[in-house]
Amino acid sequence: MDINDNIQLASVSKIAQPDTELRAKIFAALSDPTRLRVVELLAESGEISGSEIANRLGISLALFCHHSKTLCEAGLLQTRKEGQTKYNSLNRELLVDCFASLICKELITTRSDSA
Repeated sequence: MDINDNIQLASVSKIAQPDTELRAKIFAALSDPTRLRVVELLAESGEISGSEIANRLGISLALFCHHSKTLCEAGLLQTRKEGQTKYNSLNRELLVDCFASLICKELITTRSDSA
């Protein structure tokens, strides 16, 4: 391992990492197929109303509301209200940070093992 590898490892380890409990909550929220479909839809479409999400996924609005609560508690779903309509969007930054922290840990471990 040369000095450049050490610099790269140091910069990788400084990436914002959600704590372990938050990551567990995020992955638990993503473990349900319907919630994962909601996240995928929001990733593709941006901000959408709850009724539109339910319609596109072929589920009831009540079922979407049930799943949206779990996604909100995990920090993955952001909402804003406009009149009577509640719009939902994905907290992309949190999702990216969560996965990046795991990927970076793997990079650090892999680089350390190969040294």
